[in-house]
Amino acid sequence: MDGGDRKEERVQLSALPNIGKVTERWLHDIGIHDEEDLRRMGAVQAYRLIRAKEAAATPNLLYALHGALTGTPWNDLAAPIKEMLRRQAERDERADQRPR
Repeated sequence: MDGGDRKEERVQLSALPNIGKVTERWLHDIGIHDEEDLRRMGAVQAYRLIRAKEAAATPNLLYALHGALTGTPWNDLAAPIKEMLRRQAERDERADQRPR
């Protein structure tokens, strides 16, 4: 043991499943640089921020981000999980559009 002086090694995005070069670049553009950053923000919020900037972002990106955090290939996610993710993203988007 080192008495807690050693920092935990942070998992780079490229080491996560479903994260290719383009997705990694998009994540960097919104301030996510490793797995901890992605976990802190969450897949849905990261997807929404990327989608606001990148016309090419599709729901498959949302599934990929969720899969990256759960260790699941995006195309192996069950349909109810995909539906829940889509609904959460839509609900959050509507909430952001409401007048305050």
